[in-house]
Amino acid sequence: MPRSLSIIKLVLVVATGIAVTHLCGTAASGGRADGAAEVGARPPGPLPAGEPFSPSNARTADGKLIPAEQFFPASRCAGCHKDTHAAWAESLHRNAAREPFYRESADILLRQRGIEFTRHCESCHTPVALFSGALTKASPRQQAPFTELDDEGVTCAVCHSITEARLDGTGSYTIRRPTLLAREDGTPVYGEVSDAQILSDVPGHKRAVMRPLLRQPEFCATCHKVDAPAALNGYKNVRGFSAYDEWQQSGASRESVGSFYRSDQRMDCRSCHMPKVESADDRAAKQGVIASHRWLGANTAAPLFYGQVRQAEMVKEFLSSKVVGVDIFALRREATGERVMALAVGATNYAPLVPGEEVTAEVVVSNRKAAHSLPPEVRDLYELWVEFEVLDGEGRTVFSSGSLKPDGHLDESAHVYKTILLDQAGRTLTRHQIWTTTVKAYDNTIQAGRSDVARFRFRVPGGGAGPLTLRARFNYRRVIQEYADFVSKMRKRPVLNPVVRMAEAEVRVAPQEGAGAAPPAGSRVAAAARPDAEEQARQARRWNDYGIGLLEQAQFGPAAAAFRRASELKPRDQNLLVNVAIAELRTEQFGLAREQLRKAREALEAALAIDPADARTRFYWALLLRSEGKTREAADVLARVAAEFPRDREVQRQLAQTLYALGRFGEAIASFEAIASVDPTDAGAYQFLSPLYARLGRREEGARARSLFLRWRDDPLADTIAARFFSANPQWADERVWSHAHTAESAGRPTLTGYRAAPER
Repeated sequence: MPRSLSIIKLVLVVATGIAVTHLCGTAASGGRADGAAEVGARPPGPLPAGEPFSPSNARTADGKLIPAEQFFPASRCAGCHKDTHAAWAESLHRNAAREPFYRESADILLRQRGIEFTRHCESCHTPVALFSGALTKASPRQQAPFTELDDEGVTCAVCHSITEARLDGTGSYTIRRPTLLAREDGTPVYGEVSDAQILSDVPGHKRAVMRPLLRQPEFCATCHKVDAPAALNGYKNVRGFSAYDEWQQSGASRESVGSFYRSDQRMDCRSCHMPKVESADDRAAKQGVIASHRWLGANTAAPLFYGQVRQAEMVKEFLSSKVVGVDIFALRREATGERVMALAVGATNYAPLVPGEEVTAEVVVSNRKAAHSLPPEVRDLYELWVEFEVLDGEGRTVFSSGSLKPDGHLDESAHVYKTILLDQAGRTLTRHQIWTTTVKAYDNTIQAGRSDVARFRFRVPGGGAGPLTLRARFNYRRVIQEYADFVSKMRKRPVLNPVVRMAEAEVRVAPQEGAGAAPPAGSRVAAAARPDAEEQARQARRWNDYGIGLLEQAQFGPAAAAFRRASELKPRDQNLLVNVAIAELRTEQFGLAREQLRKAREALEAALAIDPADARTRFYWALLLRSEGKTREAADVLARVAAEFPRDREVQRQLAQTLYALGRFGEAIASFEAIASVDPTDAGAYQFLSPLYARLGRREEGARARSLFLRWRDDPLADTIAARFFSANPQWADERVWSHAHTAESAGRPTLTGYRAAPER
């Protein structure tokens, strides 16, 4: 089970007692919609005739090509939008077609499959080449750049000509021929248009280049939700990352009730990546500000490749703006597993440590501000890790993990956040060859509002070492150094791949004997006065993040205890009590006793007493009722929550499954259809819809749902490939244990190259 699996799915689908198996014929044994066996990519056949954009999902409004000369260059916009143009000129959108890390991967696809298959990638990176028909075997240019506008990547004329967005992944948009003016009825005015004409008809210009779609997160989803279709890989639809879906089910969207943290107001893609900035020279400015077109995100390497130092510095500042929290939370005695103490920040902690004994430091890493996973998208290439060190009183290193080697490569035993993708032969994808992806073997990314607990075990030095200093840093690098070296070799020039320190923490731990009149064992130096409300809230946040990390690692009992401690510190926060209930409900699945249900009920009753209208509390209350066999009452509560949050897929899923269990099939269909309307790639919704439609005599709809289920579900046999990988690479065995610890003896996990990696040619 992937470590990034939704907590709601992990915690409570099992608690319903509703089985969802063998609903779709061959679903249990594999099979595509066409009946072919699954497992592993095969070389695809020729692309369909008459589909000039396949295997991309992109379309033109009339289905025809758009000649490259009909896309006006960005310089055409610079006269009136100087500040916007200057920001765009250094953005990753501008560099999308040419940036070396993308280009080297796309060129492997070109060599392996042919230029026409690159349409899949270029629909988002080089759309002018795609829509102008430049990506064919008959084109005069068989290597990038394919058109004169490739240097502009995603240029103004592309985004501002898109008329439709869909949610089925990778270039799922419709574009029309670019134009700068439109009549009152919306009819485009094609051909040359002067600045004077535009300025005399600004409303007509806005009709041509602006539409509500551009302000909706679904617009961004067209390229920030990824799918590799069967036409590309000769296998099946393989879903990749989806920053959109992660955002939509996060607390930032305010469309979901299940999040651990919820924004006070709705935040979407533009809130973080297109904030309002001052503008002195842009006709689009309102009250001196415009929406930033820098799209600051996570790429620190591409700007430096093109000498865009300011952009790189701004990205570094963006990444360091409390996106991540890191907290050296606790020490545990290895011999007994007992928590020695929860550590205080900014004070010396006096601990009853014994020289020579092994202790484990628990470091909590929290995704604070990103409304999607960390790392976000191309997770197989990103390099995020925890650097941890212990120093004695003389500044000597007692323990170290996650440092960089002299050649710039990362310590191979570091606690890293990444994804491992495998091809059909179980080889790792080290060049992001998504067209060969068969299975995601490993994924420990941190979802929005969630936490991870990283553990580091070290031996307490002998007497006289003085107080210990523990330091933790959360570091980020755009690509793994091995890939940066590969790109440098291919480009015959050094590629800068800077490290950004996104967060850090430091604590001091002294032997208790050195404290004089020391506090009791297991305590720390206490403040003279009782902590104020602000400090108690901060401590509650620490315990809550710790509990979330434990819950993510299936440490349900300790998670419940951590949430209870958080609730004691902040007793009027009903969310902390709900978290207790979640942990207790999950624990219930591993025993025959019903004690955990009683504990969950007590916690939820206390939460309802604080705020009986809170939707999150009512949602989990409904799931508790269902676990207690009160299915009808649960359905009523879920229906009310679903009416308030119609786009929450997990609320709709739980309601639909409950209605299904009650035999209310028509109502269940409506909820499953609601899920599919939010995410048309949700295999689970189609898995239920197929037999439900058939039961009601809607055979064509049932067949279509079954086809979509087989299209979007994960290959049930692909896990055998992952098993072979871990068998052949046992150094990854410890990492697969959710609560593993890093020690001085931890096995190294080098980047697998050569015959162990998917081929580059």
